[in-house]
Amino acid sequence: MATREELRAAQRAIVAALAQHAAHNYRASSAVVNAINVEIDRLARELTASLAERLDDLTQAELQAFVQGRYTTPRLKAMRAEIDGWGVALDQAIKAEWDKTALALAGYEAAYIGEVMHKTVDGLPKAKVKPEQILTKANRAPLFGRFVDDMLSDIGPAQKDRIFASLRQGIAAGESNSQIIRALRGTPSLKHQDGLMQAAKRDVERLVRTARNHVADVAGEEIFDALGVEQVVRVATLEGRTCAACAALDGKTYKRSEPRPPATLHPNCRCRYAPSFDGDLIGNRPYVRALKVRKRDGSNEFRSIGDMTKKQREQAGLDVGQVKASTTFGKWFGGQDAAFKREWLGPARYKLYTEGKLPLERFSDPRGKIYTLNDLRQRDAETFKAIFGN
Repeated sequence: MATREELRAAQRAIVAALAQHAAHNYRASSAVVNAINVEIDRLARELTASLAERLDDLTQAELQAFVQGRYTTPRLKAMRAEIDGWGVALDQAIKAEWDKTALALAGYEAAYIGEVMHKTVDGLPKAKVKPEQILTKANRAPLFGRFVDDMLSDIGPAQKDRIFASLRQGIAAGESNSQIIRALRGTPSLKHQDGLMQAAKRDVERLVRTARNHVADVAGEEIFDALGVEQVVRVATLEGRTCAACAALDGKTYKRSEPRPPATLHPNCRCRYAPSFDGDLIGNRPYVRALKVRKRDGSNEFRSIGDMTKKQREQAGLDVGQVKASTTFGKWFGGQDAAFKREWLGPARYKLYTEGKLPLERFSDPRGKIYTLNDLRQRDAETFKAIFGN
């Protein structure tokens, strides 16, 4: 049987391996997203080219009938059928790429986690779990109360409805056919990122990354089951994009036999559960501290390191490094400068955090719902009164 020191050494290796693996998995998700986006672009080109011709052929009376949702002529019926068919084709393209990659992901995650555990913990057998078993369980385990297949199936119909709405809006406003098509497809100078079709890409990216994290979570759980892991520690990402709910849960230890928050708590969530041999995380974990970068339109957003210029990195005060794995988000956050804290929390919550001494855990409920300021005012009436007055 492994000694405590051997288990601690093993966990150091496991934490390092899983941290590196998470970055690889994110890049793999990008490859799936990019493959689907190629199909979205192809379908968008075909549909907008066809719609441009159809709009040119419609009479004024037919245009008004379309706005009112009355498809009274063969040309209007054909136009509706083509848009409906486009929604189906988009759904099929998304499902085909997901089905092709999800099973491989389940198998890879299980094999990787199982191999890491086997190599780092002396005497631990190599767990083998069938990828089909993992994917079936992932499909049956609700994600935000819904099933992955149902969420994937929503993208095509939602985009189809947006197209109908955009067409009606453009026609009703008296826009030219070229303006109507441009609103759908976007402009070449901006690589079509300003068109309505971009909404489908955003939906796909958010859901694919989230669903793949969900499958990876289930793969880990199945391996933990097979190996008899009794405790897990929740691990969030130490950076500005981490939400308050995930920050509050970071570092919490749970017995696997007891209820606990799902690893994937919200869209684009990157949290995972790691095995814990003594109720704590051991080793190091990476962090990224940076302020948001100003965009051309005047808004601010977090940018990945590789997507920032040298000047933007300097303006953002970029700092990359490592801390002990046992450092929770709350402890790490407490050591950051005032500018980072204020931007992450917002001015009102920052004031509560600094003057009222409210810990990060107070800004969300046990299920991960982030309290509004009104919620916080009711929960911490005396604190609000002392800081903000009546």
